[in-house]
Amino acid sequence: PLQGKEGKIVTASKIKERLLFETDNNITITVVPQGEKCEVFARGELQLGILIEQMRREGFEFCVSPPRIVMDGDLEPFLEVVVDVDSEYSGVVINGMTGPRKGALVEMTENPSDGRARLMFHAPARGLLGFGSEIATATRGSAILNHLFLEMQPHCGPLGEDLAKGKLVSTESGKASSYALAMCEKRGELFIEPGTEVYEGMVIGENAKSGDLDINPCKYKQLTNFRTVSKDEQVKLVPPVVRTVEEYISYMGDDEMLEVTPVSIRLRKSTLGLDERFRERR
Repeated sequence: PLQGKEGKIVTASKIKERLLFETDNNITITVVPQGEKCEVFARGELQLGILIEQMRREGFEFCVSPPRIVMDGDLEPFLEVVVDVDSEYSGVVINGMTGPRKGALVEMTENPSDGRARLMFHAPARGLLGFGSEIATATRGSAILNHLFLEMQPHCGPLGEDLAKGKLVSTESGKASSYALAMCEKRGELFIEPGTEVYEGMVIGENAKSGDLDINPCKYKQLTNFRTVSKDEQVKLVPPVVRTVEEYISYMGDDEMLEVTPVSIRLRKSTLGLDERFRERR
């Protein structure tokens, strides 16, 4: 809906040309054109994030779909994951890795002299999407994560439901108001601030409960003799959550897309209309 307002290069042909140019200089990236879309094969969310950030700074505007792990028939890649962390946070790392991410703890060693622990896991590659930023927050930055390819193993089934976060989705188009965001804030964490231009189907926050919640961030207070617009200035909001491109790549759900422009990074539903999304869920 906001196409061309922030980016200089928005045509599919120019985007495809830029991606193919990247393959000339970077042999670890493969691009497969598919009509107006391009399928990009890369080594992890970090490499994808770097490429997207480079194109964004060059003036490109485009949408990115959720990443998928490359399968080999019914086999999926498993990784050997090594985490060095303060011993007091080892339980947090084990719970995060062995629970919804379906990792298996194979070795644990502790060094009493410096209070550090080394944890080794075997886990499916798709389980590591977003794990780095998650444990960095949970361990106050003390965790060091390394991983390498182990082998191809049979698909281990869907990951835990705890990884699927509910979202706050805008039902209106316009500019977000502090009055409406104060009510939205009670439902979860916000990604936007007052005055941000939004549209129907745009994700404006994370729901505190499971499942998506459709909400109106553009609602203004009714003006009467007793209520004036100046009262909106007294509303105090918690600063919005700001994520990087790399974090958004692992955060977005299967029914979402990432809108990248030189100015903004927006998360949106692939299907914008509320009625269309309702029919899809049915």
